[in-house]
Amino acid sequence: MDKLRSSRVKLPLLLVITLLAAFLRLYRIDSLPPGDGYDQADYGLDALAILQGERPIFIPTRIAGREALFSYLVAICFLMLGNVSTAVYATSAIVGVLTIPAIYLVAEEMFSAEKGALAQWGGLLAALAMAVAHWHLSWSRLGMRAILVPLFAAITMCFLWRGLRTGSRWAFAGCGFSLGLSMYTYQAARIFPLLMLLGFAYVLWSRKAFSRRDLLNLILVFTVALIVFAPLGHYYLTHPGSSSQRIEQTLVVNSSQGLRANARILFNQIVKTLLAFSVHGDQDPRVTIPGRPTLNPFLSLVFLSGVGISLSRIKKPLYLFLLTWLALMSVPAILAQYGATMKRAIGTMPAVTMLVAIGLLVPYDVLRRRTAHRPSPWPKVLKAALLIAVGAGFTYTGVVTYRDYFVVWGQNPNLFTHFEVGLSAIGEYIGELPFEERVYLSPVLPEHPGVVLHSKLREDVKGYNGRVCLVLPTRVAHDTTYVIVPGDDKNSLDLLREYFPQGRIVDEGPLHYQKPYFLAYRVPAGAEVQIEPSHRLEANWDNKIGLLGYDLNAPTYEAGETIHLTLYYQGLSKMGTDYTVFTHLLGPYNPATDGPLWGQDDSEPCRRFYPTSSWDVGEIVIDKFTISIPAETPPGNYDLAMGFYQWPTLARLPVSDTGGPVAADNGIILGQIHVVAP
Repeated sequence: MDKLRSSRVKLPLLLVITLLAAFLRLYRIDSLPPGDGYDQADYGLDALAILQGERPIFIPTRIAGREALFSYLVAICFLMLGNVSTAVYATSAIVGVLTIPAIYLVAEEMFSAEKGALAQWGGLLAALAMAVAHWHLSWSRLGMRAILVPLFAAITMCFLWRGLRTGSRWAFAGCGFSLGLSMYTYQAARIFPLLMLLGFAYVLWSRKAFSRRDLLNLILVFTVALIVFAPLGHYYLTHPGSSSQRIEQTLVVNSSQGLRANARILFNQIVKTLLAFSVHGDQDPRVTIPGRPTLNPFLSLVFLSGVGISLSRIKKPLYLFLLTWLALMSVPAILAQYGATMKRAIGTMPAVTMLVAIGLLVPYDVLRRRTAHRPSPWPKVLKAALLIAVGAGFTYTGVVTYRDYFVVWGQNPNLFTHFEVGLSAIGEYIGELPFEERVYLSPVLPEHPGVVLHSKLREDVKGYNGRVCLVLPTRVAHDTTYVIVPGDDKNSLDLLREYFPQGRIVDEGPLHYQKPYFLAYRVPAGAEVQIEPSHRLEANWDNKIGLLGYDLNAPTYEAGETIHLTLYYQGLSKMGTDYTVFTHLLGPYNPATDGPLWGQDDSEPCRRFYPTSSWDVGEIVIDKFTISIPAETPPGNYDLAMGFYQWPTLARLPVSDTGGPVAADNGIILGQIHVVAP
């Protein structure tokens, strides 16, 4: 009867707490954070691929790879919402909301053997602490798979503790299923098996007994976990390095640094992680207010109180396990040198909230027992004071969390850049252009996930870097639009107006610091490029690449100065090979190079932004090179030579025809410059 009466009180309160968490996590989720970051857009692309029939177990990426569960959840959410960007953020927000009842359940289970207020109200207080904590709110709204870790940690340990308390085989099977599925979430979850095993051991140690049934239960947990994990495990076995590549990239220790250096680094990482909870938090403005402690003063105080109480009761499995949970799940933050500390330590969240409950309720029980012999008003006064203190503390926490997230952080104008709002806008603009219209983009890479996602997976966008080159069709067969980010590319627009005066600006992107983030310059069909290099010189390399001429900033240079050379070349046929351009300064014998070479600048066209394999027939590429003249270069006349070769064989593309002298090894002489003493 007492349990039924308690449930009638607790469940409505849990519903209220969950609704509060839902409001904080879903309010304005379609606009805050704004735009998409690189990772969030990648999750959106994963989801679209899944909806198109792909069934990845593990998703390789440019950096390393990621577990696939979150992307499947995004795909489901996209089916319901219809907007893939909103689906990414809504998925993490919904996971954050579901974590609140999960925290309640694990806390109820773990506190059930305790007495007094902790057993009665510990689950609700832990859930409330999670609901209003800025740490969990921020990561719930960030659209990242790491938010799955607290949910699965809570579910896994809830099943474990229930199984240990009741002996239920179903609970142990649930623990194994959750444990196996957690491996598909985020790297930090790989610590769960050890954490679960230690929890199992602590309880059996307190019983001072280990039976055959306990062994069978443990085998059941790991058998179910291995069955669920098997597809991912097979992928790891057949793709060596995929499971550890990202960990190796971020690992703070390095055998080349020596034992003392590694020990010092680890000590600094431990201090940094500990301070992040209550003193000085992460600096990444994408995830928090830079420097803001993870826990506010109220939560910090009761959290530290909970840690102290747990240390004093460390012989009891509950308290030892929570401290172990806190320590073990902090290890990824200690060992990783990149990324937000509190992202790596996100698996500590359930333990932190339960320690908060302990820090509040155990002192209350102690005070209540000590005042039990006092006159009757004392218990009531104490209870009222506790309710007021707890209510004030959590009200303060909720208000500060709302203010810090939605007002202080949410109104930061730099979020436009942090979440790449401009790139999303570029993608949306390109996605609305007619399919037959040719599109050039500078200096943003067309394959950036934000551009690809919002352009409706358009694959024909051609990217170049207007800071170092320009790409021009000889004759425009269809309307051609150049989408330029003028804040990063200050050259293209003026040059386009010169070479294609028929064109005009047809659209502007969203304002960023009172200026359009991008400009769209459209060249009408039928327009012909009007281009004239200052030095006309034609050459042909194997009927693949043609030279039209070059520009030179001066005919005479002092030793120590830099030659600024602009080349005009054209694609003559479709190429499947990426060639490298060499530009050489040739003169008398140079002891430093054991030959005539005095300076050079080799690069794939457009500093690798526009490789020859992407050229269309007839396209003109205007490319810039800088050749430094060594200070010790003797005065005299020097030749400027250029040509093409294939890396890494260094085999040069043969010269078929040229209007100028041919240099050694299939290069051509552009002309001469004169070098004088400084």
